[in-house]
Amino acid sequence: MLKGYVDSISPNKRSLTGWVQVGEGGEDPDLWLDLDGEQVGKAVFGAERADVRSALGLANKSFTLTLETPVQSQNVLAKAHQVAAVADGVRSFIPLGGSAYHQMLADFVRASAANVRGAREVILDALEVNELKLSKHFAEVRESSEAGELSYLGFPVGLRSSDDVGQIGKDGHLFLTGGSNALRDQYRAPEDAAEEALLEKRATMWASAIRTNSEVLDDLGIPFLQVVIPEKLTALRHLAPLAITGPTPLYRRLDELMANEPNYVSFLSMFEGWSGDIGAWQRNDTHCSPAGTLAMARALLDRLPGCDPAILDGVELTGTIYRNGDLAPKFFDIPLWDKQQIPAPGTLGDPEIELAFSHSPGNFVGSHNVWTNESAPIKKKVVVFGNSFFGSVTSPTRLSWWFARLFSEYHLKWENTVDMDYVRDVRPDYVIAQSIERFLVRPPRIPGTS
Repeated sequence: MLKGYVDSISPNKRSLTGWVQVGEGGEDPDLWLDLDGEQVGKAVFGAERADVRSALGLANKSFTLTLETPVQSQNVLAKAHQVAAVADGVRSFIPLGGSAYHQMLADFVRASAANVRGAREVILDALEVNELKLSKHFAEVRESSEAGELSYLGFPVGLRSSDDVGQIGKDGHLFLTGGSNALRDQYRAPEDAAEEALLEKRATMWASAIRTNSEVLDDLGIPFLQVVIPEKLTALRHLAPLAITGPTPLYRRLDELMANEPNYVSFLSMFEGWSGDIGAWQRNDTHCSPAGTLAMARALLDRLPGCDPAILDGVELTGTIYRNGDLAPKFFDIPLWDKQQIPAPGTLGDPEIELAFSHSPGNFVGSHNVWTNESAPIKKKVVVFGNSFFGSVTSPTRLSWWFARLFSEYHLKWENTVDMDYVRDVRPDYVIAQSIERFLVRPPRIPGTS
């Protein structure tokens, strides 16, 4: 039986490296990935690993196994897909070792947690993984946190969260860099013709969906905007823990395709050229600050016929609160408080916001809410198909806070495809579809197609 280990797997899961024992004559073994009985991958052998020779006394070779398609963590962990090697007529499977096992396990936990709420905790409990609970004594200091009585500690730029979802950047900013959409990999330029073709296909699918939505809604007499918001990594790349030189290639390509389209709104240039006294992004969160959402709301009003962006000219961010963010618990298992400058009390009058309808399937995606506001300055009905950047009406860090105060009737459906049947049923004055840079890898369904 040959000995060896797969020590590491590349972020795109198409390159496996490790070491393997060589044959009695020193010849390289045959090595491949056993994919349900099919031999796939191209193996290249390097020099002998001195650490393996020293520890085990085995003649060995380092190897890199390159695949055309990424390995799937659940299949590798279940040993349905394994690296196989043959030398001297002996066939052996090469197990995961080093960081590879932990990487695959982390990927599996992340993917499961993204699809089923509570899955991460159940898996960790089953694996008897004991996590450090900094939250044990948090309740006793909550009041001082909310009052801004904070102490700042120095952490190295680039430090990753335990689940490899986020990293610490410069100036106290936390950044989403991993996650189920493999955000770090999205900034990588296509490496071959196949990846280039996939990028072009996705960009073209987005462009087709936007144009089709525009045509259908134009026939219905309803103004339409497709909004794409850049990642915090893109907008604040000078503070990022990674070497980010611009938007992801897919976002850049979509912007090129839609450059002259009147129904397309990209906030890339607005955030790249941000010059406001208040930052556009929260330090401890993936979302914008109230200043950032205010700027986006004003820009959207400017693109909706019959809406006057001057309504927002008198808004002043003179209030102060300390707010936790969605990235802090990834690192420390407790909230991490950030000073927020929010609209002064009474901004946009005295809103009479009522929740007229609410549906939640148990998670955010697929939720559907309708708010009314009889005192709103814009007596119009707007339907938004979006995500967390619209989110809740309770915080000015979300666009919903502004829309529920601006429009007399505001609908939010948490999805990335425009539901034309719903639009025809409610007959809104405006329709907005919104996405975020990392979700561009999942093009929406084009109306009229399955």
